[in-house]
Amino acid sequence: MVEACIGVKARRDCAKMASVNFSISKDYEFKIVNTEVIVPALPMQQHILPLSNLDLTIPPVSVHVFFCYKNPFPRTFASALSHLKTSLSKVLVSYYVLAGRMVTDSIGLPKVHCNNKGVRFTQAYAAAALSQLNLYNPDESVQGKLVPLLSKPFSEDAIPVFAVQVTEFSCGGIVVGCTFDHRIADAYSANMLLTSWANLCRNDSNVPLNPSITRSILCPRDSPAYCAEIDNMYVRHTSQECGQENPHPPSLASRIYYLDVKNIMDLQFNANKDGKRCTKLEVFSAYLWKLMICTQKVKDTMNCKIGIVVDGRPRLKEIGVSANYFGNVLILPFAESDARCIKSKSLCWSAGLIHDAIQSAANEEHFQRLIDLVETTKPTPVLAKIYCREDDNQSCGPAVLVSSGLRFPLYEVDFGWGKPTFGSYHFPWGGEAGYVMPTQSPAGDGSWIVYMHLPLEQLNAIESDPNRILLPITQYFLQLA
Repeated sequence: MVEACIGVKARRDCAKMASVNFSISKDYEFKIVNTEVIVPALPMQQHILPLSNLDLTIPPVSVHVFFCYKNPFPRTFASALSHLKTSLSKVLVSYYVLAGRMVTDSIGLPKVHCNNKGVRFTQAYAAAALSQLNLYNPDESVQGKLVPLLSKPFSEDAIPVFAVQVTEFSCGGIVVGCTFDHRIADAYSANMLLTSWANLCRNDSNVPLNPSITRSILCPRDSPAYCAEIDNMYVRHTSQECGQENPHPPSLASRIYYLDVKNIMDLQFNANKDGKRCTKLEVFSAYLWKLMICTQKVKDTMNCKIGIVVDGRPRLKEIGVSANYFGNVLILPFAESDARCIKSKSLCWSAGLIHDAIQSAANEEHFQRLIDLVETTKPTPVLAKIYCREDDNQSCGPAVLVSSGLRFPLYEVDFGWGKPTFGSYHFPWGGEAGYVMPTQSPAGDGSWIVYMHLPLEQLNAIESDPNRILLPITQYFLQLA
């Protein structure tokens, strides 16, 4: 059905998982110990920061990231907590936008009031061991427990754009969880902040604290122009088109899986047999797309989409976008086909469709056309089509968005007590399309950790595949037990 072979190592892993009995806690005792606001060590002059036109293509959703550390302290938890707060206050001097509040202007456009109000910092306690966390199901173990919400602090009216929570476990381990307003930062930007914060916490000056926050770099041209390709990727937001307005939304769930390096290499080898040079991400995306459609028995006539997040920083150097730009520099092209072709044709064919979709959009002109499109539609929002439901009939098949975190050094986020045992993004948004994000495994051997937020029936279908290579993450893989 799907061209993939489970490697020998993955088979051994399955056998070991079946033979080990872990004590997994669905509901562990959890309490908030303290909440305070951390302000920048050196406040800057208050001002309003407009969102860029690329920021405005992002819906108002939160992105979470969390890191697990095994009983790492040469110092006490209290001193480690104090060190985190002090270094966060210092890093907010450079990342001042994160200490601001989201507001709305007179025509309804979101902006950030950079007012030094600070970041909500929560201390929590969990009466459980890290080894008891059911990380395979972050909806149970992470959401609402280990990552904070962007709620209004105290008596303020405006919404924060960044929050932190540090949770101490009874075993001595801790989890550091952060939440970003996606309209302020993409995952690349979030990683910049986390790396800078960790380096400063260790008194390591290797990574300079010089984010570029100026939004005027991503300005429209004097004579805005866009084309059919951009119209095919993005739509003006109406209640009929936005997936979040669907009167019968699918039941979505989050899962975290392990994908062995041997299986990744096998997928790429099989897809490139005829001389093609598809990347690991393209081939994995094609495999996932094909797996979802085959196992779920999607009707042959249904139109199915898969989107790939493309970072524009390497492609926009000519207009002054540097590698340290802090904000959203994303475009979301997608491949589409009827289910019959995806089922019947090879993995190589599907990977080729995805490759072509990425290449068509991964250039300066397409990003500039998207910026121009947003300018001509203000204040009406523009959303990526992969997010949206185009009609109410039965012709729309599964849609999924894949965002790569493979180049993000999650396991370099060392606050001074060692590298994390595990780290993952968590993005339980309520859109029409599913969301998938692979990151590197903590083993550093080329294996992947894959976060998925999909309709529950799609997850069940994927897990029912007898040749599955996406294995539930366990303490065995993470060496937490």
